[in-house]
Amino acid sequence: MARGYTLSISMMHRVAAVILALLACSAVAQQPLPDQPQPQQNKAATEKLPTQQPLPTQPSATQPSASQPTADASASSEAKSETKPAPQIIPAAAERHYRQGLMDEKDKLPEEAIAEYRDAIKEYPDYADARYRLGNLLLDKGGYGEAIAQFKAALEVKPNDADLHNNLGYAYKKQGDRKAAEAEYRQAILLNPRLASARSNLGNLLYAQRNYAGAIVEYRQALQLQPRNADIHMNLATALDVSGRSEEAIAEYQQAIKLQPGNANAHYNLAIAYKNKNDLTSAITELKEAARLAPTWPKPHLVMLQILKTSDPKAALDECMIADGMTHDAKLHDDCLELQKKVQ
Repeated sequence: MARGYTLSISMMHRVAAVILALLACSAVAQQPLPDQPQPQQNKAATEKLPTQQPLPTQPSATQPSASQPTADASASSEAKSETKPAPQIIPAAAERHYRQGLMDEKDKLPEEAIAEYRDAIKEYPDYADARYRLGNLLLDKGGYGEAIAQFKAALEVKPNDADLHNNLGYAYKKQGDRKAAEAEYRQAILLNPRLASARSNLGNLLYAQRNYAGAIVEYRQALQLQPRNADIHMNLATALDVSGRSEEAIAEYQQAIKLQPGNANAHYNLAIAYKNKNDLTSAITELKEAARLAPTWPKPHLVMLQILKTSDPKAALDECMIADGMTHDAKLHDDCLELQKKVQ
């Protein structure tokens, strides 16, 4: 089917602006807002919940309800630590490789850093810090199985390291073993109750299992430790929203936006919360801001299309055409043509 619309002068200007934005973004080959933002890997891994979808508003979750960690998880580590105490002296050759690996990480050379950490471990197999750094880099590359092996080996030397348990839990979750992940997160919190990332990660895991009440508890605990963490405010808001606590959710989204005004995800999710309580004027305002901040992201335009289709068909057609230009979806294109006929 030939793709064509009758364009007004103002609409041509809007479409031209979007095309220019698309070209500008393609120059850096980066998607501004993936549907499921990837977690940042740092000393204590943490992650974001998926961006809310317009219909339904919550990400899907297929796992059973959360299971409690077994006593064997921590007991096993303690038993190993009794039979294999950490030596006090690190060989000089291993230390040199480790220091070089740190420098390579600082220079954003992950492959070189991985090689250095492997060499450090060859020189000194009980080098827990080298295994920890190597495990984090392997997580970044998606090598979850080997990352798990490195973290577990490091825990034989440092069984009471909360960060190691937290990142081992994260690796287990990425590999699909949620029961083991929960056990490691809870062990990390037991060892260091002030480790906000472990509480946030446990909250994310409970959210995925639809244990929203448990997730809310963990997010609130994490925010007591890191009150200016916008991601945790967003995740708490999402859990509150799917629990039917829309006013509390809106307050948390607003706090996230106060901390990160340029976060298009936060504006979008706040718009969905407003839409759910039928505050369509506020929803449109937030959707427009999300679209401004992420000019190549079609979702804000698609939701505005849904909202405006009945009340303002001409404005809805404008949003439909912009989204159509971004997605090239045949069904959406047909919907735009039908909407244009009604407007004419």
